[in-house]
Amino acid sequence: MRAVERKRLHRILKLVVAMTVLLVGVAIYLGISTARHMKSILKDQFNDQQLVLARATAMKIESNLQNAIADLALLNSLPAIQYSDAEAYEVILLSTLPVLNRDHIIEIRRIDSDGNTMFVVNDQGLGMKHFGLVQQEAGAYLSWAAELNNRGKTMGTGIRLKDLNKGKRLIVFDLLIPTYEDSVDQYHPRASRRFAGYLRATVDVSRLLQQLIPQIRSGRGGYAWVLDSSGCFLYHPESSFIGEDAFEVRANRNPAISFAKINQIQRNEMLRGKEGVGTYISGWHRDVIEPMEKLIAYTPVRIQGPYIDYVWSVAVVAPLQEIEGTIGSVYDRQVMLQGIIILVILFGSLVVVLYELRWSTYLEYEVALKTEDICRTAGELERSEARYRSLIESAEDLIYSLNGDGVISMANHHMYALFGVSEGELVGQSLYKFLPKDQADEQVRLIRQVLRSGKGQRAESLLKIQDSEFWFNIQYLPLRGEDEDFTQILGIARDITERKSLEKQLINTEKLASLGTLAAGVAHEINNPLGIMLGFCDLLLEKMEPGTMEHNDLKTIERHGLHCKSIVERLLSFARISEEAEEECNVNENVDSILSVVKHTLHMNNIRLNANLCEELPRVCFDSRGLQQVLLNLISNALYAMNGEGVLTVESRPGADGETVELLVTDTGCGIRKELMGKIFDPFFTTKKVGDGTGLGLSVSYGIITKHGGTIECVSHTARDGLGRTGTTFTIRLPVSREGEAEPGTDIGPSEMA
Repeated sequence: MRAVERKRLHRILKLVVAMTVLLVGVAIYLGISTARHMKSILKDQFNDQQLVLARATAMKIESNLQNAIADLALLNSLPAIQYSDAEAYEVILLSTLPVLNRDHIIEIRRIDSDGNTMFVVNDQGLGMKHFGLVQQEAGAYLSWAAELNNRGKTMGTGIRLKDLNKGKRLIVFDLLIPTYEDSVDQYHPRASRRFAGYLRATVDVSRLLQQLIPQIRSGRGGYAWVLDSSGCFLYHPESSFIGEDAFEVRANRNPAISFAKINQIQRNEMLRGKEGVGTYISGWHRDVIEPMEKLIAYTPVRIQGPYIDYVWSVAVVAPLQEIEGTIGSVYDRQVMLQGIIILVILFGSLVVVLYELRWSTYLEYEVALKTEDICRTAGELERSEARYRSLIESAEDLIYSLNGDGVISMANHHMYALFGVSEGELVGQSLYKFLPKDQADEQVRLIRQVLRSGKGQRAESLLKIQDSEFWFNIQYLPLRGEDEDFTQILGIARDITERKSLEKQLINTEKLASLGTLAAGVAHEINNPLGIMLGFCDLLLEKMEPGTMEHNDLKTIERHGLHCKSIVERLLSFARISEEAEEECNVNENVDSILSVVKHTLHMNNIRLNANLCEELPRVCFDSRGLQQVLLNLISNALYAMNGEGVLTVESRPGADGETVELLVTDTGCGIRKELMGKIFDPFFTTKKVGDGTGLGLSVSYGIITKHGGTIECVSHTARDGLGRTGTTFTIRLPVSREGEAEPGTDIGPSEMA
């Protein structure tokens, strides 16, 4: 039995050992593969962040060069430079050179059309041709500048090494811009337009790069360097490398290291203006001298040359051991974990799995921390790159671009929101899809005029978007395409609808002010003789027998005289709007009062009344008599518009801004035509028949409301609009009293009266 048990125990031990070895082998394999996988992921992410740094650095270099080109073009546009006026440009050049120095321009040279140097200005002063300065320039530069197709362009030359004192060398290159006699002044009132040579600016590349590149740091010890199109170092942390051939200077420093990989990257990628990432072997990094693998990311900086373009390449490098060190520390911990697993695995595979998951999570946490640190380092550069887009997207104006046929190629977020479409649905669509044909025709006409003239245009346009009308102040600016022709237009449209509404209200107020004075004078002048005529008419009526012809004639005179008297009284009330005393009142109580008066009239005219008054409304700063007069005028107009059949709706509610109370009067009448909407508040304007109205109702109402600081708006639809319904809605907004509190009003509720 003991032998059998011993054999069984041996078999169990062998099985346990085999399982242990198998599980440990699996754990080791998983650990190594995880470490390799994480190393690959982290290396790719790190190189991607280096590429972002390289792009941002290239953008900064290009931005500095563009500033230098802009200042050179500005200097080239001066008449003194174009006509070689020595007396004038001596002062100009010496005063502008310090300004140009901020663009790292250290010398300006003017070359005439024969290739002779007219003047040279630098930090040593100004040298001119009449002082004996004559120097022939390169014929290729002059040939390039003389070509008419290059007019207005700027080109760069190759890199030059300029020897300074004490064995120092300066890296420079030149910017050339053709000079034409295009400007006019008092001595040259008419431009000759002839070719006059070119202007050449020498840019200090060493100072430019020394200002930008040392700030670039990838990880703890990474740095950046720059190559020109010939493979020469324009900048390198090793100062002895600057100005040297990159293919030779490394090999001369450490011949034992093979630099074939980095030479291949430089020759096949960087010098050809390509962008990418990779790895290579180096013999040193900063103060550490030993063979090591480095990560590299590179991107080009392009400079236009006379016949070929020059390419600089910005590279950001960092040792791979920085990443491997992080992974190594984690991997050491993993080895310790595996040792623990060997001891614990005999007591259960569950414990092994739990520890494996725990340390794998910790490994991912470490990688996440490293990635977050890299992202935070490059975050500022990424935000700078995207700043221009955020400015456009956050603007409250409509910003868009389109071609001469009105086809949209770009639009910001505010434009998508206004047109009510999803992101991307405007691109490739024509204005004719979103605007009425006549409005789209007007915009296309402006766009084509800008394309023809090459100059911006500004216009104020009324556009109908999603059944709403907006006034826009639109500015169109031409955009140059790759072939230097104007093919695209930039549009910037600002919503001025509110300003137009305020202008309209101001015009109406001025009309009321002037016509009020006139109405008061006319009313008083008419009132006296009218009273005398009515008085004598009463005397004559007393002497005439009722039923006689004379009595009937006198009654006719009296009736028309009284009608004239009512017109005079309305004129006087129109002129005395400003004399009303301002007080607080309850909106619902005044509405109830007027509705009780007109209830019988509505019933007789077969008009159904819907009253919907909000219970809790604050008191308003308004005169009760004036509010009742406004309501009575609006209801009278509604009765006339519905012509014996329809629905009248009166609604009160709090304003959306919390500072006003809104009162709405809606009818289902014939509506007001659009061409008449701008005149409805004008005094004496009416669409009623002669004798049915004076045209003062709405103008008096407008004056009463605006005098108390309120507003009145009108929306109307006629049968012409094709909406299937007609009618008019007047919306009155009254200011809430600051001292008044919300009071429970009489809630009539949705009710109907036949």
